[in-house]
Formats: sequence, C-alpha cells, structure tokens
Amino acid sequence: MIFSPLQPGDRIAVVAPSSPFDQEKFLRACKIMENAGFGISPGKHIFCKKNYLVGTEAERAEDLIRAICDPSISAIICIRGGYGSGRMLPWLPFSTLKKTPKIFLGHSDITFLHLAFQCKMQWITFHGPNLIDLDMVPERLESVLKTLRGKNDFSWNLNDFEILRKGRATGFLIGGNLTCLTHLLGTPYFPDLTGAVLLIEDCNEALYRLDRLLAHLKLAGILQRLAGLVLGRFKDCGEVTKIWETVMESVQPFHFPVVANLPFGHTFENEVIPFGIPFNLDTRQGILRPVELPFRNSTPRWVDFSRS
Repeated sequence: MIFSPLQPGDRIAVVAPSSPFDQEKFLRACKIMENAGFGISPGKHIFCKKNYLVGTEAERAEDLIRAICDPSISAIICIRGGYGSGRMLPWLPFSTLKKTPKIFLGHSDITFLHLAFQCKMQWITFHGPNLIDLDMVPERLESVLKTLRGKNDFSWNLNDFEILRKGRATGFLIGGNLTCLTHLLGTPYFPDLTGAVLLIEDCNEALYRLDRLLAHLKLAGILQRLAGLVLGRFKDCGEVTKIWETVMESVQPFHFPVVANLPFGHTFENEVIPFGIPFNLDTRQGILRPVELPFRNSTPRWVDFSRS
C-alpha cells in the first residue's frame, strides 16, 4: 500500500471516533487547514453527544465508513482521542473498507483503530497529532502537512542517553498508547506482533499502572515476540528514569534493542510516524528509519536524520 502525497485542493475528512471536543478549537483548526489549501469534510455526527462519547457507536462508525468509502476524500484526520473508538470496532465492515485505503492520522484513543486497521486490513496508518492538536500551533501544522505531502523521511537520530539496550532490529512498526494497546489483548482486533518493532507511549498513568500494563504484555507472551521496542514520551507518568527502569526490568529476559525518549505521544513534540511498514532500528549507527516510504515519488535522504 503506497499513497499519493496530499496536494493543495485535496479533501480531508475529519471524524470523531472518541470523545466530545472543544468546538472553538475545532473550528480554528479547520480554518488553519483550509487556509493551507485543503477542503475539509466534517463527519455528519461529530457534534452529537452521548454522555462522554460523540454520539452512538453506529453514528461514529457511520462517519468513519463514509469517509473511507468516499472517493473524493484523500485523507482522514481524527478530531480528538479520549475514549470510545474501541467501542465502535464491531460496527466496522473491515472486508469492505479494505478496498478503499486512505491516509489515516490520529493518536491516543485512536490506537484502537490503528491496531484494528493493521490486524483486519493490513493498512499503513499514521500515528500523530489529532486535529485539535493543530489549533494555534503553526509549527505542528507545518510538520503534519510536510509529512502528508510526502516530504518526510521518517528518520530519527538516537542520542546515547536514549539507547537503553543496544542492538539491531528490522520489523514492521506498530503500537501507540500503551493503555489502549493492552486493552485490545484477547480481542479479534489485536495484530500479530511477532517480529514487530513496538512503539509505546502514555499519559497520566502512575508508575505502578505502567508496570501492570507491561506485566500484562509479558504474561500474554507479547514482549517475547518483539524485534525491538521504541519508547515515546510518557507525559505526567512520574520520573522518566524510573519509567525506563521499569521497562527494562520487564524486558530483561529478552535481547531486542530498546530506545527511549523519541518524540511521539501526548506532548507538543508529537511527530508523525507510519505504522505498518518495516523499520530499521540500529543503535550502533544511532538511527531509526523506514526500510521503505509510504508515499509515491518520495526519495529517502538518509544523510539527513534531523527531527526538524
């Protein structure tokens, strides 16, 4: 699956698979995208509300299905995470949706969709800012648009202090929010992580809860299948060195490389990274980079590993 890069004039669907959102932030973010030359197509039910959810599962699923099946839509951006996307998975006709792949962007609770799309449709998806994260942050918008236009090598340098365990690995990259990922275990929507490079991040989880999540992955036989582990940011989860120590204790019996502090998660520095394509993780060279790129006519510039 290789995508055509977005071009000015393309239409972007915005959907709300999870929690209600600040409407003023939403409107400002849409205006920013329109000023950048893109048409915005909001889901029909995005302003519906049912307790802590955007409408019912059927309504949220309908908006996502319409966006995926609409041939005039080039990309889909989730408005917000929060909670709720996991509840709509049984409402999605994956065998039908698989025929019309779209650029799909989001993070946090959207992890449920990233994993299900990989499991059921083998889609390449993009982990990165939700729409309201782009509100009043020009730098973040510029970075996202650069990526969706096919001008991002998806390559990151690794500093020495970010290398928790040395090694080399090649495997398809997948993951997202640790809490959401762990909640999918035992369901038909959890992909096979054998040989994968797993990326995890989280927000507002106490250290003992992170430990419990990691223990769950270990007891379920997930950690032992991995080729590598990439830690994003753990916002408001306690002292970062203790988090890294907890992770290393969990993976101590295994031998794959582990790197940390990469710019993915619930922080300002939440860069876009594709899920579902193979990545090389090499601590000797100090790089994390894809084996192939997800956009047509994209030429890797491996001499430039900047995070800008």
